[in-house]
Amino acid sequence: MVEHYIPTQQDTMDFGTPPVVDPDVGTVSLTIDGWQVDVPEGTSVMRAAAMLNIQIPKLCATDSLDAFGSCRLCVVEIEGMRGKPAACTTPVAEGWWSTPRMKQSRSYDVMLWNSISQTIH
Repeated sequence: MVEHYIPTQQDTMDFGTPPVVDPDVGTVSLTIDGWQVDVPEGTSVMRAAAMLNIQIPKLCATDSLDAFGSCRLCVVEIEGMRGKPAACTTPVAEGWWSTPRMKQSRSYDVMLWNSISQTIH
C-alpha cells in the first residue's frame, strides 16, 4: 500500500509506455493501491501506476517504444482477470493491486535474468 502521494514531473519521467494521444477516447477511473486515477482508455496499467508515482519494476518498457512485455518483470494481479499479465501491455482495469506473491514472482524473474547475463559474459 502506498503511504503517501507524490505528484510526478511528467516532462522528465519515463512512464514505461507511450501515452494514449487519441482525443476521441473516453476516460477510465480506477484505484491503484488505494489511490484514484483517471486515465484515457487504452492506457497501460504501468503508465497509470506511474502517474501516481507508483513504480512497477521494468526492464524492457520505456516511453519511446511500444510495449511488448518480454521481460515479465512487471507482472501484476488484476481483480477479475486470470493469470498474471504484464503491466506494460495490459490496458487499465478497475481494482488492480500488487501482492507479495507478485513480488516473489518478480524476484524469481530477476534471478533468472541475472543467471542468463552471467552465462553470456
